[in-house]
Amino acid sequence: MDMMLIVHIAQSLHFNYYHLEQVRIVYSSCNIATGRPNKLFIIVNPYGGKRSGRSIFQNEVLPLIEASGVLYTMQETKHRLHAQEIAHSLDLRKYDGIICVSGDGVMVEVVNGLLQREDWETAIKVPLGIIPAGTGNGMARSLLHAAGEPFSISNAVFAIIRGHKRALDVTSVVQGKTRFFSVLMLTWGLVADVDIESEKYRWMGSARLDFYLLLRVLNLRRYNGRILFVPAPGYEEVGDPVDQTTGSETNGFSTGIQEDVATDSNGETRGYVGPSVKESDLRWRSLNGPFVSVWLGNVPFASEDAMAAPKAEFADGYLDAAIIKDCPRRDVVGLLFQMKDGAYVNSPCVEYFKVKAIRIEPGLRVGSSTKGGIIDSDGEVLARGDDGSHSRAGDEPGHLMAYGPPIQLTVDQGLATIFSPR
Repeated sequence: MDMMLIVHIAQSLHFNYYHLEQVRIVYSSCNIATGRPNKLFIIVNPYGGKRSGRSIFQNEVLPLIEASGVLYTMQETKHRLHAQEIAHSLDLRKYDGIICVSGDGVMVEVVNGLLQREDWETAIKVPLGIIPAGTGNGMARSLLHAAGEPFSISNAVFAIIRGHKRALDVTSVVQGKTRFFSVLMLTWGLVADVDIESEKYRWMGSARLDFYLLLRVLNLRRYNGRILFVPAPGYEEVGDPVDQTTGSETNGFSTGIQEDVATDSNGETRGYVGPSVKESDLRWRSLNGPFVSVWLGNVPFASEDAMAAPKAEFADGYLDAAIIKDCPRRDVVGLLFQMKDGAYVNSPCVEYFKVKAIRIEPGLRVGSSTKGGIIDSDGEVLARGDDGSHSRAGDEPGHLMAYGPPIQLTVDQGLATIFSPR
């Protein structure tokens, strides 16, 4: 019996416990997934989105997990970076996957925790799963969209139970000796401003993003700066060529992918240090600001309702860059109505292309001599160049990176593994 039929049975019965037991019996009798997990470690973020993670797990996830006969251990996160700590110390031999009932940020914490382990080479191959319970839910939306399945919690759960997997690119984000690993996106400018500054409206759930996006466009900011990148095949004509001498500085730009050995937030070099790239193979190009937004995506959707990178693939070894250039406010408003299906990338205001590596040299806001912007990766503020108002009375530690010095991203193709509908 096809798994989708079982899904529809469960949905039509509104998760009645008696009928879920029938679903379990039918499912157990069908050998439809050779990689089906036996035991999962489930991380629940009770604070994400509208603080509904706990209820989503209890009422929508747990009945299906139990009906399928999959064993599990559940742990709730208690503070920022808790999921990273859990993944770093977890005995992975006991589990067939790590599942995040959360928004995208918790999965990113898990990836960073796995790659900071001494056994990172085997740890990062543990399959990851995402069940949407946050504000953006871009990864879950991307996975279900790629399989042609409707976006729903039940479909996300069945994608995990079914046991199909796919490879997932991991991006190393490096500044000097500091590193961070990303699997969803990195943004600077409009999108980062909306993602982070709208936190004050978290009570609105995902609607906070649309609401604050409108506010931000009405008072549009533009940022000075420069983008340097190694284009993917087929995009060699984007931007301008960069004069470069391999291994040396030319026009203030070093051609090295990683100038220093990256360290974690504690200054230690254990774990994964990022991909190795031959400098002689690189041909850099550049785009100069001002920019309204710089959006670097690893998967198609940035949130449930925004297809930021329509050509993005999970493991093609490239990031998709969508850069909104300096353009009138009315044109930016027009782009907003085309983000749902990704059609906005066809606008002359947008430069859309794929890269193997990219370097951001962020500058100040146009018209300001003191304020910069926000660089945000998967919900984590990497650098902030404004007045520091995001910090909340000791609630957050300092940001990982400084605003101003270059930040470089390099893609490691298919490094991680994720549960997928098919």
